Amino acid sequence: MTRLRHSAAFVALATGLLTGTAHAQDSAGEASATPSKAGEEDASVEDAILVTAQKGGAQALQAVPMAIQAFSGEELKERNITTIGDLVSSVPGAFEGFRQSNGSRFYNLRGSVTQNGDSPIGYYLDDTPFIVTNFGIAPPVRFLDMERVEVLRGPQGTLYGQGSSGGVFIFHTRDPNLNEVEYAFEAESSKTVGADSLNYGAAGAVSVPLIKDRLAVRVSGGSSRDAGWADAYFGPYDGTPDQKGVNSAKNDDIRVVALFRPWDNVSIRAQYWNFQPRQNFTGFTASVKPPYFQNTAGQDGYSNGDFTLWSLTATADFDGFSVTSATSHLEGVFGINIPLSPSGSFSSQFLPKMFAQEVRVNSTTDGPLHWVVGGSYQDGQGPQVNALVLPGVLINADNNTITKNYAFFGEVSYDLFDGKLVPLVGLRTYHDDRSFADDNGSVPTKENVETWRLNLSYLPNDDLTMFISAATGFRPGIVQSRVQVESLELAGVPAVVALSPESSRNYEFGLKWRSPSRALTLGLNLYQLEYTNLQTSVTGGIDGVNGFANFGDATTRGIDLEVHWRTPVEGLNLGFVGNINDSKYDTVNQVIAETQPLLRPGARLLNTLANNYRVDVNYNREIARGFDGFGNLSLSHSGDRLQASGITAEPYNILSLTMGVRHKGWELAFVANNLTDERGPTFVGTTGPLSGSGPTPRTLGLRLRVTSW
Repeated sequence: MTRLRHSAAFVALATGLLTGTAHAQDSAGEASATPSKAGEEDASVEDAILVTAQKGGAQALQAVPMAIQAFSGEELKERNITTIGDLVSSVPGAFEGFRQSNGSRFYNLRGSVTQNGDSPIGYYLDDTPFIVTNFGIAPPVRFLDMERVEVLRGPQGTLYGQGSSGGVFIFHTRDPNLNEVEYAFEAESSKTVGADSLNYGAAGAVSVPLIKDRLAVRVSGGSSRDAGWADAYFGPYDGTPDQKGVNSAKNDDIRVVALFRPWDNVSIRAQYWNFQPRQNFTGFTASVKPPYFQNTAGQDGYSNGDFTLWSLTATADFDGFSVTSATSHLEGVFGINIPLSPSGSFSSQFLPKMFAQEVRVNSTTDGPLHWVVGGSYQDGQGPQVNALVLPGVLINADNNTITKNYAFFGEVSYDLFDGKLVPLVGLRTYHDDRSFADDNGSVPTKENVETWRLNLSYLPNDDLTMFISAATGFRPGIVQSRVQVESLELAGVPAVVALSPESSRNYEFGLKWRSPSRALTLGLNLYQLEYTNLQTSVTGGIDGVNGFANFGDATTRGIDLEVHWRTPVEGLNLGFVGNINDSKYDTVNQVIAETQPLLRPGARLLNTLANNYRVDVNYNREIARGFDGFGNLSLSHSGDRLQASGITAEPYNILSLTMGVRHKGWELAFVANNLTDERGPTFVGTTGPLSGSGPTPRTLGLRLRVTSW
């Protein structure tokens, strides 16, 4: 009840402060997508935002009847959003679920999270999925050459299938320009509190037409180096570190894309993408303030990543319909090595592979009937090489999760009363042959899952969209090693190698409104999300070996609120996004409840945030002939979270600032992240109240950009 009262007060305060300034489900993305020049009142900015989330062609963001946000590439730059971690603070109900390293991060929307199993969030790089079987990390995407990011909140089971029970992130990169040469370059340098050296990085993009109107190539990528700011102690902490700045990080990537348009109605896009995130030690420290690792016995820890994605997307437009084929192959290696005193270690390496194919057809007529139908196939595996090494002890838990699955899906809608009332229905049927394999044999499983979506939207005019919807999603069952099963059984918890799928059902009311001048926008969503067969981490009976189990059901009720105001002060915009969330377990397996007292009916859902919000003050205007000044000041609040250990990570705020000057395609900016030097922790470890992981310490720097578009 206390949390509900705080949540109600939070909504009342936000609404009261911005009454009359209210608007936009898509506020942040719409308002800043094309920053206006000084004195320019661009009332059509919102109408220019087009999204493709419903796979039926481009739609105006304002008219899409779902909880969706879109962030343009320009807005991402102006607000210094360079990673998914930066992005989630601008999405209501989004949060970091777990951080293993700079290349292994896990996120969620509106619900609980676990780092094992398929991701509860779907990630798409253009039209192809980024899927790591049985380990749902986010792609380490660089945002320099990003056209647009779309974020869909709530289950997206019909169009996006498994692993999208919480929502979907879609990263749209820039296409090669078939007519003109384009280029961009950026360089930056910064200093992080506690680091002995500077951070630095450079990135760029160039697009060259090879055959005008027919063939072009685009190359983009970058390299960055972040200095370490945490120290290491060979034994317990004593104030005199044995090694300084040990958690340095590197991130390199390159993207090559070719666009071929042999005929006006046919487009073929081939893409190669390689990511290499690496970090010494991991994201978890023995203390976040001061930050350090201890009991390393002089051993080096590390986390590594190397992912390669090939994709080929072809689209053919015909009279009344369009056909799209998206083919991709993902292959990679990533993992961690953690030193254990006095001479032990824990290492875990993943070697995922995933082939994915989707074919779909969508209507393109102007008539009242709109539809999309398609099918998909995936063939993947997630080998793991795991070893716990202690003096006189070697526990080998090598295993592999293999999946071959296919699905058929479709959605259809019909415009009634000249498009003012639009019913929509969608269905997906999914079949998965999944197996777990280790040295002792194989455990096969088969699952057939149907997901559906019902939606009724009301669009009386261009400035108001209302909808009610019911939708379902699911996440495939976690596959775990026999060692984990044994550990859980020793703790008295019933366990199996392959868990049952986790399903979700969401009921939602949404509203998007904007004033006729487009100066005020408001977005409001009320949702009830019901989970069945929840999967969660459970403490095992073998020291350091935890496992996973299906244990019960839960319900999450929440409110998303988004507000944007283009104030009467020239160039000044105010924005607010926030979420309140009340999550409770409904039913819990009695045996598990007896061994895990936090998992009980009526108790708070583990690892969920009670609330989060972000306030942005954005300023952009001409300060001299040909020169524009810009700035963005943001305050992000992360609510508390109850962890499986029974420890609560306290809430905290992050204050960041970007300000600079722009002249034509040149831009110089001062960037300040975490101005108050907040350390958290975001996740509390088991070795003390300040152990775990938290925000990067205060970082100040300069960034230079040059763009031709």
